[in-house]
Amino acid sequence: MTSLDAPPARPDEAIAGQRFTWLPTLALHLAPAAVTFAGALALAPAMARLGLPRDFALTVAFAVLLTPVELGLMLHAAHRVTGRWSLRALPAVLAYRRPLGRWWLLVPVLFIVALAVTVAWTPAGDALASRLRGLYPDWLLPGDDVTTGRFPTSVLVVTLLITLLVDGIVNPTVEELYFRAYLLPRLPVAGWRAVALSPALFAVQHYWQPHNWVLIFVLQLILTALIVRLRSIRLGIVMHVLANSLGILATLLAVLT
Repeated sequence: MTSLDAPPARPDEAIAGQRFTWLPTLALHLAPAAVTFAGALALAPAMARLGLPRDFALTVAFAVLLTPVELGLMLHAAHRVTGRWSLRALPAVLAYRRPLGRWWLLVPVLFIVALAVTVAWTPAGDALASRLRGLYPDWLLPGDDVTTGRFPTSVLVVTLLITLLVDGIVNPTVEELYFRAYLLPRLPVAGWRAVALSPALFAVQHYWQPHNWVLIFVLQLILTALIVRLRSIRLGIVMHVLANSLGILATLLAVLT
């Protein structure tokens, strides 16, 4: 039995009654990623000196800053409720823990929709990214291809596998628990306004890819609405992991062929 499968310590309605005011809401949504982005920019030169792709700095920053901070904030909240510092205490502060049941059938449909939206957005995203050149480091923007022979294949394979673990599995899982199961029911607004505000804040905190804010917002708006409707964070975790992993796996395949 996983922690999410444990009987709810309190219903979603009780969690929603613990709403944050606006200042904590903005700080909790935007500050962890701001620290992470600053850390990635600071780490990028070290990656280059070590003979690693500069964008691997984001993976390292996710692993040592973003995920630990978000998980730590949830554990702190759970400790205040249960008196325990344990992953098993997390359900006490998480909402939307209903099993998906037959709604698992939505996963392939949503994956196709997400892929279609991403493909449709790519030309606009690339155009916006081109306007950021000179303001953002090139390694953060589309077109900085790591498969062009600048790094040994072994280096690329290892860094991509680590990225797959960190940004393909662990980080999106923690993000969904943090943004949707923990923060969403505590937003200072409710109903459709909360469903729109959560993906908007989630998009903006992706400081490293402002050219994709619209794409992230649209995809998360669809997913957030379904999570709230089905009251199941499992759908968010599965779709977020699939979305993050696809691009990493595609790059890994390109490196190996």
